[in-house]
Parts: sequence; C-alpha cells; structure tokens
Amino acid sequence: MTKHPKQFAGFITITTLTKLLFNITRRLIYPFAPEFARGLNVELSAITSVIAINQGTSLLGAVGASFADKYGYRILMLFSVGILTIGTFAVGLIPIYSVLVICLFMAGLAKSIFDPSLQAFIANFVPFEKRGQIIGITELAWAGSTLVGIPLAGIIIERFSWQTPFIIIGGLSLICFFIILKIMPKDKRKNKADATRTRMITNWKTIIKDRKVLGILSFVFFMSLANDNLFVIYGAWLEQSYNLSLAAIGFGTILIGISEVLGEGFTVFFSDRIGLKKTIIIGVSLCACSYFLLPALNIGLAYVLAGLFLVFFTFEFTIVTCMSLSTELVPELRASTMSAFFAIGGIGRVAGAFSGGFIWSNYGLLPICLVSGFCTCAALISILAGFYQKKSRVITKNSKN
Repeated sequence: MTKHPKQFAGFITITTLTKLLFNITRRLIYPFAPEFARGLNVELSAITSVIAINQGTSLLGAVGASFADKYGYRILMLFSVGILTIGTFAVGLIPIYSVLVICLFMAGLAKSIFDPSLQAFIANFVPFEKRGQIIGITELAWAGSTLVGIPLAGIIIERFSWQTPFIIIGGLSLICFFIILKIMPKDKRKNKADATRTRMITNWKTIIKDRKVLGILSFVFFMSLANDNLFVIYGAWLEQSYNLSLAAIGFGTILIGISEVLGEGFTVFFSDRIGLKKTIIIGVSLCACSYFLLPALNIGLAYVLAGLFLVFFTFEFTIVTCMSLSTELVPELRASTMSAFFAIGGIGRVAGAFSGGFIWSNYGLLPICLVSGFCTCAALISILAGFYQKKSRVITKNSKN
C-alpha cells in the first residue's frame, strides 16, 4: 500500500474521518447531558451513568480487538464501522433511554475495537521511523471532535433535536464503511499468529511476558488515571471559582481541543526526530510539573486556562507518542498489544473518574492536583523500569563480550 502514496493518503484520510465520527459519538453526551435527560424524560444521573458504561467498553474492546491478530484487521475495522452505523441510526430513530444505553455501549465497544486494529494495520505498512507521524495524523480526530464535532452538534441540536446528530453520524459512517471496503487492501499474512490460528488466551500470555509491554501498560494506567482525575472536575472548578456560564465552560473545552491538536501535531512533526522514548520521557515529566503547578495558578482565570492548556498539551503528545511506540513492542501481535493498551487506559480513566469526584467533593483542588501529579510520576517510573533498566542490562552483557 505504501507503494501507492495517493491510495495510502486516501486510506489515512477516510480512517481519520471515521475515527472522528467514533470520537464525536463518545464525547457528544458530556456537554449535552442535560438536553439528553430532558429529551428522554429521565434524571441527569441516568445520563451520566451512560458515560461510565462507555468508559467500561475499553475492557470488552480488548477481547474483541485481539481477534484482529487472528482474523485480520480489515474485517474487524469494517465490523466496527458497521456497529457504529447501526447504533447511531437506532439512537436517532428510536428516542428511548434503553436504546440510548445499548447503542452507545455498542458504539463505545466498536471504537475500542477499531482504534487498535487501525494502528496495528498501519504498523504493518509504515516503517517504524515514520510511524509516529502517521499515527499522530489519525489521532487528530480526537481533538477534532472537540474543535469541530461538538460545536456543530450543539448548533444542530439547538435547531432540530438531540437525535439529529446521531442520524447524521450514522449516514456518514455508512459512507465511510463502503469507502474503506473499497480502498483498504487485505492484511499481510506474515505473522505466526495468523498462520497458526493462535488462540486469544495465548496472545495475552505472550504479550504479558514482555517487560516493555508491562511497563507501557502500567504507564498508560497511571497517565489515564491522572488525566481523568482532573478532567471530571475542571468544569465544576471553573464554575465555582470563577462563576463561569456553561457557554464559557464550553469555550474552555475548545481550548482543550486546541491543546490536543497542538499535542498531536507535536507528535507528527517532532516525535520521530527526537525519538519516541525520549519524547515520552520529556512529555511525562512536563505533564507531572503541570499538575503540580495548577494550584499556584489558581489566582486568575487566564492563569488557570494556561495551566489547563499545558496539562492537556503535554498529556496528548505523550500518550499519542506512546501509542506509536507500543505498535512495535510485539510486532506479531500488534492488535492484541494495542487493545491491551486501550483496555488498561480505560481502567485508569474509570478509576480517575471515581477518584476525582470523591476527592473534589471532600477535599478540594489541591489534593486533586497532587494525586494527578504523583500518578504521573508513577507513570514515569513505569516507563523507565520497562525500557531503560532492560537496556542497561543489554549494554552490560555486550561490554563483557
């Protein structure tokens, strides 16, 4: 596929658009939860419970995506887009709470399968020295959902109904399905997992034995916990401390989207040049400092927004670079490795969501920032233990020879 640059560029474009649709579907419920509750005649707590269910899909996604190493990335990606299409059309056409729960669960599960399958597919076709750039481009879809998707969805909901964005997403995802079906080539069949039809449990045993994989999984757990520990309360913080309206808090979300775009852009243009491991070390160190700095910046809205910008910028380029590095840890089981990456990250986000709400309600901002900062330090220790200690042993062994 890389021998045909135009075809590959088209494939990256359509899959990035598809990821954008997945991300909008997942993030749409956050800012518009009250409108969803009114439209379905349920309590707001019933809508927020859907958010928790969505986060949990990353665990089941790990099970589903591991089949990609056995049956092929193309089949799993098309299957995921099909689930998104069915789920979003169902929500748009049947305004019932149970349908919303089931279909958003399906969409979340589909995203958890699609993302690692796509990254594993890219890793099969793109040289390692260019992988950070290509994966970074596809991850622009995450920030794009905040910068473009959510604002447009707000306009559509205001003019029509809360169901309309789902119908539009369903139509666009159906188009993406047929384009991917046409331009995406069949998977390369060079790895032993496909040839021997290795069982899923064997794949997991294989990747867990790898020290670097364990380091990465521990890393992404602590990074995700730290980020959601802050993310779930930043709106309440701005509202209580600076009396911001919902519209103003929405602007803050756009600022986060801008920081994510710049973070992903940093990965695209600099991570391969600096080196993926070095970029991660720099990023996680700066991210930890950003969390510790936030309480000191709580002296004015402009300072707080600058601090939040720094937190999400450093987090985004660090985590996206880590995704690129993870694709090469166990090349013959890339989808299993990446699905584990997202699963453990999902567990971290669920833990962070629970801890953030509890800490904020009982102790306030300072403990939130301290917990996030120390968890990020734990992530730094994890990546160093997983990679650099082993590397030093290899050097010692070679020096004896």
